[in-house]
Amino acid sequence: MLEQTVEVIKTASDGIWVQAVEPSGCGTCGGQGCSSRRIAELFQRKPRLFRVDCDLSLAPGDRAIVGIANGSVLNSALRAYGRPLALMLGGALLSQVFELGDGPALIGVLLGGAVAWLLARNTQAARPVVLRREEMIRLMKG
Repeated sequence: MLEQTVEVIKTASDGIWVQAVEPSGCGTCGGQGCSSRRIAELFQRKPRLFRVDCDLSLAPGDRAIVGIANGSVLNSALRAYGRPLALMLGGALLSQVFELGDGPALIGVLLGGAVAWLLARNTQAARPVVLRREEMIRLMKG
């Protein structure tokens, strides 16, 4: 199970909307931020929100651990990229059996892409679920 710490942004009737919590870094630079991290922050997009299934009672601001089944990321990648590529190449190769040339190959690619799009519309991707609430450990100095 792949796990990620998230922060609850808002709640909804069909789940919760969360944002991934980025790790603080490796600690080598003493928390000041290394140059690689600073360069990455220049190109960083705004944070993305994700809808997650949740059976727990969570409120905005709470932190939780979400998980997704092993293999589901690979399956989603193959469904999104592998299957369309295979169908498009298969369509192009199949069209060459009937008639040689670029025109029939292009038509085969387009037909293979259309079949891949139709197949992708009817499949459901695995969704992450909330596994548990993140427990904050606070050490009190006495």
